[in-house]
Amino acid sequence: MRISEYLNRHQRSRQFLLYFALFIAGLLLVFAFSPYNQFWLAYPLLVSWFLLMVGQSTGDVFKRSFWFSLGWFSHGIYWIYYSLHVHGGAPTAMAVFMVFCLAAVLALFPAVCLWLSRKYIVLNEQWQLLLLLPLSVFMAEWLRGVVLTGLPWVQLGYSQIDTPLAGYAPLVGGLGITGLTLFMAGMMAYMLRYKQYLRPALVMVIISLLGTGLQQVAWTEAEGSNIRVSLIQGNIAQKDKWQPYMFAPTLDMYRNLTRQNWDSDLIIWPETAIPGYLNRVQPFIDELSKEAEQNNSEVLLGLFIRDPEKRRYYNSVISTSGGEYRKRHLVPLGEYYPFRSLIGFFSRWIRIPMSDVDFGPTQQSLVSVAGQQMGISICFEDVFDRDVRQTLPEASMLVNVSNDAWFEDSSEPWQHHQKARMRALESGRYMLRSTNTGVSSIITPQGDVLAISPQFTRHVITADVQGMTGGTPYVFWGNYLLVSLALIVLGALLWKTRLKQKNVSI
Repeated sequence: MRISEYLNRHQRSRQFLLYFALFIAGLLLVFAFSPYNQFWLAYPLLVSWFLLMVGQSTGDVFKRSFWFSLGWFSHGIYWIYYSLHVHGGAPTAMAVFMVFCLAAVLALFPAVCLWLSRKYIVLNEQWQLLLLLPLSVFMAEWLRGVVLTGLPWVQLGYSQIDTPLAGYAPLVGGLGITGLTLFMAGMMAYMLRYKQYLRPALVMVIISLLGTGLQQVAWTEAEGSNIRVSLIQGNIAQKDKWQPYMFAPTLDMYRNLTRQNWDSDLIIWPETAIPGYLNRVQPFIDELSKEAEQNNSEVLLGLFIRDPEKRRYYNSVISTSGGEYRKRHLVPLGEYYPFRSLIGFFSRWIRIPMSDVDFGPTQQSLVSVAGQQMGISICFEDVFDRDVRQTLPEASMLVNVSNDAWFEDSSEPWQHHQKARMRALESGRYMLRSTNTGVSSIITPQGDVLAISPQFTRHVITADVQGMTGGTPYVFWGNYLLVSLALIVLGALLWKTRLKQKNVSI
């Protein structure tokens, strides 16, 4: 064997081991999130990733970013497999392939953003670690949450919900905490590479102390008296939910549990608690409404509403006092087929019940119950800060109804719950979260859990909560401020690079 061939083969082996190590590091990153809650793990993994990219060629930056991100998102969204295969009937190979493809698409966001910044912006290695790499991943995380409706799952900021950085949520939201996490990881990488510890350490201490101080600030004010709420977790297995023989027992179970809690001002059932259409259960709803009125209580419940004129139906929440909300942000493949002409053939293998619903109106009136204006979201709508902000500051409380039974005992329900905590903290509102099989919870305006249900049990949570008024700074400026600042900085760096290149050519 020639020496050159040996060296080439050896180089390919080293590259393979490097990409494999990056993929494993990305897999491990998800342990920073719930239910594992090892928030500290994000930092050594991000630091390792940054150190392996600094000073590399554009091609190496793309590859190393892609493999790290592929591990990150493969572990982050693996639970989609359950909805596709276990409940959707897709063959195992197809379900795995679809999850892998989606993870690969998500991995392109950081890979492309880092490739572009490395290609067009020239900075020394110190500023790459301190500024360029964190900014590029920050922009990738923002884009991942908005392009093609977005999927900001396992966004880095959520992993820090129980750290001092959480104090910044009312100012800059979960995306801003993502930026702070990346910035601190960049400073740690800088410290390790250049053996300069004092100034970066001092900056990180100041950031942490300021975050702790911000956690003591009351951004919103309580309004009116307390109301008692009860959240019913019906615990209907997904395999049984849509079976005809379960329809009557399901209605009886929710009605009986509701009757046991008529002393509450508001009772909330989960997403599609009634597995059917409003017009088919109108007599049941009328009877329930009459009982609620007699007991000075109200009920919010999930079901489908059929529009006879459009011949379409909507995933909805109604109140026994007449309010209604229709889901606006639908789940691709789970509730509708994007680019139907291109990927509609998947419906031959995937048979998810009620998977072709319509979008609710963009502008909808808030539902008023128990003297409160409710900002309602259904299922994964509360993953999107912009969807929840749309109801604020008018809403005095937030309500999320979900059915995470689609994902069995995976990490998804706990990660979903973690995102609901961030929405409560960003908005300074109580979050009332009623789910079918868990995790149901009542979350305070500080993002703390006031009450929580055990998973996979029939359970009722009851607690006293209070409507809030006013708005946090984040409610008013959202992500616009941070994203604009990031674009201005990147634009200035690009302009400076072009100016240097022009001077050199002259």
